[in-house]
Amino acid sequence: MVKRLLILALVAVLVPACSNDFELFTDKEDIPVVYGLLTKSEDNQFVRLERAFLDKDQSARVIAGEPDSVFYDDAVVELVHLPTGDRFEMERINAADIGLPRDEGDFPTDPNFLYSIDSEVINLIGGDTYGIEVSREGDDIIAYSEAEIIGDLRILTPSDPTIQRLNYQGSSSQRIRWREASEAEFFNVRIRFNYEERSPATEGEWVQNDLLWVASNRVRSNTITLIGDDFLQFIGNSLTEDPTIDRRFRSIDIRLDAVGSELAAYIEVGLANLGITSSNEIPLYTNIDGGLGVFSSTNFTEVQGFNLTSNAIDSLVEGRFTEQLNFIR
Repeated sequence: MVKRLLILALVAVLVPACSNDFELFTDKEDIPVVYGLLTKSEDNQFVRLERAFLDKDQSARVIAGEPDSVFYDDAVVELVHLPTGDRFEMERINAADIGLPRDEGDFPTDPNFLYSIDSEVINLIGGDTYGIEVSREGDDIIAYSEAEIIGDLRILTPSDPTIQRLNYQGSSSQRIRWREASEAEFFNVRIRFNYEERSPATEGEWVQNDLLWVASNRVRSNTITLIGDDFLQFIGNSLTEDPTIDRRFRSIDIRLDAVGSELAAYIEVGLANLGITSSNEIPLYTNIDGGLGVFSSTNFTEVQGFNLTSNAIDSLVEGRFTEQLNFIR
């Protein structure tokens, strides 16, 4: 659940700025702002619903800090399985009550209202389309969108940590291949390097730690190839050289994330106008009818517990990128 909320928080932070000639706010109309990423592999589904409007008599920062101005108190959020018409009403919860207040800023940290539903209740079906309807009690729908659910993912190679070891060293290459998912627009591949450290600061006790290597982003095929030295160089650049610290390799996890077309469009619109030749004015993207925001699907899978080959361990201990990091066998 924490991962799910972190994803929502990240999306909310990336809300594009509006161009000066786009009249976003009026003094008579509030605009629903909806962020929802349905993920089949999560235990719960979450949607953030807020509203944006302008009061000519108050500062926007003052309004942003008032929960009554930011949140609807009479909104109904429903997910609809379009092939069957089955409807699922989401429950409004205060995420701060479960230890997840919003980060400090202009918006309220507590309450931090989200809409939630247990994944077992809705039972998302990969390849099917779901709609989201936002209405106010006794009123018509004020915001609507649709998204196709990304089905189950499976990493095909390497797939079995009990029989496969990863040879991440030198110029050796390692292919990661997964089952195609037509509902996904692109994939991200991340490698988690699990290790232990001991030092005088830990009184000689081994303490578990990890590094996360973003091996590849926005992949539109179902295969990538990794080079061993790229992995070792990442570790060498990520850890501090300290002769008082001993380190020991534990395992490697491979995580695959899939991104739906709507979220992919949101990300790419934001990236398209960033860079040395851009105006740095991020264009507005939304797929919410009647409002702003993004409603899409994501999914993920992870294979944990891979070991390294003996040659890769040797390179980790003695290789040019990591020999000063005090890894021991």
